[in-house]
Amino acid sequence: MAIDDIMEGSFMLVLSRKVGESILISDSIRVTVVQSTNHGRIRLGIEAPPEVRVLREELTKSCSNSTPSKNGKAEALPTSA
Repeated sequence: MAIDDIMEGSFMLVLSRKVGESILISDSIRVTVVQSTNHGRIRLGIEAPPEVRVLREELTKSCSNSTPSKNGKAEALPTSA
């Protein structure tokens, strides 16, 4: 099933968030803004259960059978003080 098929008929919620602020998706997924740069980019931290697959959208278009990273785990960022 393609990502376009999943997203068909859905709506987009547009939010403004500052560094350190989060959004919750259902009861088990948290997306947090962890860093903002002067170049218009942000870094997001995503906490999700291990059974939830989290991929950048461009990876779903280029290779549907992607492999995990070398160690099979996502890199954890240190929490800011």
